[in-house]
Amino acid sequence: MRPFAFVFVLALFAAAALPVNAADSVDALLARSRAAMGGDALERVHGLYLTGAVDAVGVKGTIRQWFDLSAGTYAESQALGPLSGADGFDGRDAWVQDASGIVHVDAGEQGRFLAIDQAYVASNRLWQPGHGGATLSLAGQQQDAGKQYDVLRVAPPDSAPFDLWFDAQTALPARAVAVIGPATITTTFSDYRPVAGMQVPYQQKNVDGDGNASVTSVREVVANPPGLAEHVLKPQSSAHDFSIAGGATEASVPIELLNNHVYLNVMLNGKGPYRFIFDTGGLNVVDPAVAKEIGTAGVGSAQGSGVGDQTETSQFADVRSLEIGAVKITGQTFFVIPTHAGFGLAEGGTVDGLIGFEVLARFLTTFDYAGHHVTFRMPGTQLPAELGAPFPFAFEGETPMIAGAIDGVPAPMTVDTGARDSISIYGPFAKAHPQIVPATLTADGITGFGVGGPARGRLGRLRSLAVGPYTVTDLVADFSSQTKGAFANPYVAANIGGGVWKRFTVTFDYPNQTLRLVPNAAFASRDVNDRSGLFFITKAGALTVVDVRPGTPAAAAGIRKGDVVDAIDGKPAASLPIADVRALLMSAPGTKVTFTLTSGGATREAVVTLADYV
Repeated sequence: MRPFAFVFVLALFAAAALPVNAADSVDALLARSRAAMGGDALERVHGLYLTGAVDAVGVKGTIRQWFDLSAGTYAESQALGPLSGADGFDGRDAWVQDASGIVHVDAGEQGRFLAIDQAYVASNRLWQPGHGGATLSLAGQQQDAGKQYDVLRVAPPDSAPFDLWFDAQTALPARAVAVIGPATITTTFSDYRPVAGMQVPYQQKNVDGDGNASVTSVREVVANPPGLAEHVLKPQSSAHDFSIAGGATEASVPIELLNNHVYLNVMLNGKGPYRFIFDTGGLNVVDPAVAKEIGTAGVGSAQGSGVGDQTETSQFADVRSLEIGAVKITGQTFFVIPTHAGFGLAEGGTVDGLIGFEVLARFLTTFDYAGHHVTFRMPGTQLPAELGAPFPFAFEGETPMIAGAIDGVPAPMTVDTGARDSISIYGPFAKAHPQIVPATLTADGITGFGVGGPARGRLGRLRSLAVGPYTVTDLVADFSSQTKGAFANPYVAANIGGGVWKRFTVTFDYPNQTLRLVPNAAFASRDVNDRSGLFFITKAGALTVVDVRPGTPAAAAGIRKGDVVDAIDGKPAASLPIADVRALLMSAPGTKVTFTLTSGGATREAVVTLADYV
């Protein structure tokens, strides 16, 4: 899963409108606003270069922005300590560059729409002939803090619509509002000043879908700057901060596979080893206690969303070195999130953090699930033919996304080694394609746990899932019921988790955006799900029931949410890792498991007869 992403751009937000002023018209509103923005000066200014200060989620720095108003392209770079980087839109691709120089194209609809909408607003497309191909309509009027605004609904081609609020007195754009997928993002524009006869907002405040604010204060604007076309080009990746000891071209490390998650040992700042999850759906994450132990301190404070309904507070820290066996990467930024109290509660055992995109972006990486090791190869290394033929993937944010099919229906799906289940199908896709929904589904219940808390959904069996050249059949699927967070994304069909990937040896080539699959001995095995209906976490050191799915063996046995498990089949629960308990509850149908439970000070026993309820 992906923890979260931050946007420090002229991003956009949406709102409900008051009744339309029938006396007004789109043309009248555009004429007033064009005059207020500078009239004919809009045609004389073809580009802008801006410099200024930025305060983003408590981290202060500087920003530089280039806008090619004629081409509708832009690039911006931020010097923001651990949040430094760059992003832009070259007319085709929305690209992102991290502080180390790694560049990737965000082909996900959310990232593309955000970039296209920003380019549209910043390039003054609204007042150009044909309005840049956008469809325009009045969206009524709004009032806020005693001021009135005329609202124009703007739908650029191949993007998400947004609402542009105009100050009813000045006719200047004051606010941009857009809903892109599950995220609502708002930008306000103020402190307009003339530049070459055109009005430019010197103050912009952006609030993203998780409530994180960034404020940009422009210090200087240059109209029609020289060399603009070069500045808005997508840069090439230029990271030189990674190596394999001894100049080797490849190195392997052992992994542990629990709950379909890949665990490995890492060293941070020369200390450790620490127990990390290797997650293609995630970024660098470290627990606060580990950050303190390795001598780094978090800065800033941001909210981030993941698979659950809630947001999670994080900070940002610089880590001098990350080592995985013979592999070393220097100068990395980590999100500081309480993984001990989050992932650790649900996984049972210490989870010191996660590694993901930043590591994968530098190497050719092979997950050998059957052999229990991961191999890292330097870019340019010739891959063995036995690793299979490559097929392409794109990035949805920083997560790989492939074009596959669910029960024969074409579907864009993310590749997530950090998800324990086989596949989670997002609600919007299931609603749009009811033919993939099984006739029989379980009741709603907790299906997983990550950033943002628990994820909920109903379970059912798919006939087939096509990934690359292979088709996996009879999978247990989570039909997500999330209305917030990553699993509510309307632009992605599903998230494919470890329950599928453990059937293969999987090789990722992030620099060339290709994936290779080779089936292993588990490829044709029938997908097995929990046969009890229980979901546990470790709470205050005790194994605690946080969910009992209705209509399951556990519900029939009378186990209730909040019950504390003292023993299982006579063995103290404190001596049983959650992974072992979950494995036990996948035992053959008809197996009887005796739970000793405490609730409200009373102790009782419940016998669960395991059964296939999916």
